[in-house]
Amino acid sequence: MAHYTDTTRVSGFGFSLRNTFARLREAHLRQRAFTETYNQLNALSDHELHDIGLGRSDIMDIARQTAARI
Repeated sequence: MAHYTDTTRVSGFGFSLRNTFARLREAHLRQRAFTETYNQLNALSDHELHDIGLGRSDIMDIARQTAARI
């Protein structure tokens, strides 16, 4: 008789390790997108930001929006 064991679930906790790792990876990708966007926009001069229609105060919101799309 064959025996089946589901190794992707932790007994008693009710969550899947696979889903946990997927959520952690997604969180990492969102954080990286936020950081890269923020750093790139923050490196621009005020004149360069103005040329693309942004102010320095917009940088945080744009970085958050970029991360939320992941």
